[in-house]
Amino acid sequence: MKPPKPTKIKKKGVKKTFQCELCSYTCPRRSNLDRHMKSHTDERPHKCHLCGRAFRTVTLLRNHLNTHTGTRPHKCTDCDMAFVTSGELVRHRRYKHTHEKPFKCSMCDYCSVEVSKLKRHIRSHTGERPFQCSLCSYASRDTYKLKRHMRTHSGNILASSIGPKEVLFPVVEEYFTN
Repeated sequence: MKPPKPTKIKKKGVKKTFQCELCSYTCPRRSNLDRHMKSHTDERPHKCHLCGRAFRTVTLLRNHLNTHTGTRPHKCTDCDMAFVTSGELVRHRRYKHTHEKPFKCSMCDYCSVEVSKLKRHIRSHTGERPFQCSLCSYASRDTYKLKRHMRTHSGNILASSIGPKEVLFPVVEEYFTN
C-alpha cells in the first residue's frame, strides 16, 4: 500500500511545512516526513546482526547496537552523564540542568519536559481513558493507574507491553508453579 501524498502547508513569509496525511505530525523538510512515514508501517528492514531484532530506521538500529557495546556517544556538557540516544540526553538536560518545559497545555498553565506527560495531562481535560482493564469495566488515563488497578484482581500482572486500547492480563500463578 502506497502512503498518501503529504500536504504542503505554505503561508506568505513562512517556510513551507509538510504534514502527514495519517496523523497530526508536521515538519519543515520532506526528508523528515519520509522518515516519519515509516512509523505508519510494520516494515523493519534494518536487522541487528547480534540479536536479530529489526528496526524501521538505520538510526534506531545504530542506537540499539550501542546498547550491545555499552557505547554512550551523547555526553552531557554539564555533568559526567552520557547516553545512548540524543533524546535521552535532551530529556536529562531538561530535568537536571535547564528545567525547560517546552510542552504546554493549551487549556491550562501545565507545562512538561516530555510530550508523553503532556498527552497524559490533556486526558484530565478530555476525560479520555484509553487503557482498559481486561477483567472489568475500569479504564484509566495512564498505564500506571491501570497496573495498580489490576492488582485488585490478582497480586501480579503481566504488562510487558501495553499501550492505548491494549489490555493487561493477570498472571495466573498456577501456570508457573509446575
